[in-house]
Amino acid sequence: MQHFLASRQTIDIPVKHLFVEYKFWIEKKKPFSTVTEEVATLARQGDDFRRIIQPKKSDILYPLVTFLDHFDISTAYPLLLRLLDTGLEDEQWQIVSEILESYLLRRAVCGLTTKNYNRVFLVLTRSLHRDGTSPENIRKYLYGLKGDSTEWPSDQAFQKAWQSKHAYQTLQNPKIVHILRRLNDTYINVKSENITINSPLTVEHILPQSWIDHWPLPDGSKGLTWAERIKAESGGPMAIAADRRNALLQTLGNLTILTQALNSLVSNSGWTIKKPALLKASLLPINQQLHEADTWDESAIEERSKELFERAIKIWPRQP
Repeated sequence: MQHFLASRQTIDIPVKHLFVEYKFWIEKKKPFSTVTEEVATLARQGDDFRRIIQPKKSDILYPLVTFLDHFDISTAYPLLLRLLDTGLEDEQWQIVSEILESYLLRRAVCGLTTKNYNRVFLVLTRSLHRDGTSPENIRKYLYGLKGDSTEWPSDQAFQKAWQSKHAYQTLQNPKIVHILRRLNDTYINVKSENITINSPLTVEHILPQSWIDHWPLPDGSKGLTWAERIKAESGGPMAIAADRRNALLQTLGNLTILTQALNSLVSNSGWTIKKPALLKASLLPINQQLHEADTWDESAIEERSKELFERAIKIWPRQP
């Protein structure tokens, strides 16, 4: 009822004020000509809301509402109720899903705030009431937003964050899994085997977080422990190399997904041991690409990051 009323009035409705706000809306705005029409509308939108919170895989909404769940964004629900009430065609829903997911995912990867989403989606819903409901009007509104609190990040900003941001500081595990799973799907073509994943996926650091013992630095030297790094001279070559590695290993270019976590001993072992274990543990196309990697170091992470990003901007484009 809260989301329904917000969708109709396009204002924020606190739960504690729901009864009073609904009563005022019915009595003063007179949105329905009869009680029968009111109840029929509530029943219809109740069915719409069930499609949002209990989606079926066969539903055109499934990819979008699953994304919203993974990214914990329920503030878009009034907008979805508005869109469902207008009866968009499936092709339109596909475009809307791409637009909304691109806007929200780019902001998440860039580490931008979510606190203004309630207002963003309510104002968008209001503009659709005024200008008409269409994917183009949604795109136009989001594209016109400015400033860190609401903007749709450009390709340049998206790429910079993609290749340099600490993934676990800006994203939680479900979000990372969603991103990597969508990227994995881009490697599937008509010649690929149809693989169904029924078990939960875990995130794996290809170059492990505990890399000191088995993963020498590019010059062949052993890395610095955190205690040694604190004591080391900041501008020294060892410190610079260790800092670069610790930064890159937390980026998306060094992360992948598995159906079950590797044994910690294998996970932390050198690449000659970890690579065959990882490939044996996973048939996912995103992991099978690692067959071509003879070594795994900073250069390999940066190269994979660029390659994944080229796929990412096709999945989550930003267009005027």
